[in-house]
Amino acid sequence: MIYFKDNIYIIKTLKEFQYIDEDGKDQGANVRQKAKDITNLLMDEDRLREERRSRASMRDRMVRGVSGDFQRETEDENSRRRDKSNGLAGKRPNRDEDELRRAIEESKKSLAQEMLKKEQRELEAALKASEEEELARRKNLEDTNAKALFDECVQRTLSFE
Repeated sequence: MIYFKDNIYIIKTLKEFQYIDEDGKDQGANVRQKAKDITNLLMDEDRLREERRSRASMRDRMVRGVSGDFQRETEDENSRRRDKSNGLAGKRPNRDEDELRRAIEESKKSLAQEMLKKEQRELEAALKASEEEELARRKNLEDTNAKALFDECVQRTLSFE
């Protein structure tokens, strides 16, 4: 559980998961919701403890309610699965870890691209504002010069009369 709390950001990245199928239906909604639920659960210690107690008592009730024969069959099936998966034990987690690592890297790249785009937009807006300020300053200077020139001409003509 400590691993999940320390790496909660991995689960949080799934809050942005997107998958639209061929029919245009958003299939990523369930993943986003589960990521949100898991994140909330991991951050709430009391709720996490309560869920653990609830699941443990449910498991105990189910184990007690199962008949002996069915329980033995289930145990045999579980041991067969364990034996079969032991050959794959070293391979599967690595593949999952690689996929998770790739997903995290893609998430980091996506975030970096978004940050770069945001900086670019801010820079463009600042340049545009600066250009507009410069145009306004020039226009103001031209208007001031025109007024001063006109005032000089008026004063000169008045002084000649």
